[in-house]
Amino acid sequence: MTISTQRDVRVTIISRIWAYATAMLLISILLNGHGHNRKVLFLPATIVFGATISTIIVLRKLRDHQPNAKSPSETLEELKQRIENLEAIAASDTRY
Repeated sequence: MTISTQRDVRVTIISRIWAYATAMLLISILLNGHGHNRKVLFLPATIVFGATISTIIVLRKLRDHQPNAKSPSETLEELKQRIENLEAIAASDTRY
């Protein structure tokens, strides 16, 4: 399956990160039982912290590497210019 837009890539990567983090949290809670000391909370906190940092890194890296990101006004001006060029070509009555 090919993902075409940048937003879809972000959603896919981040959802996988949090799916794995959720599975790891479930496993760590099942293995630790109902202990009430600091060592029991260290592993789940580390998992959540790692998933959060991974999410931030993914969002920053993908935002920084967007190729040729143009503002909507630049895109609109470019489309207007192309339409004008096409109208000029269609209006010319030059035949070969």
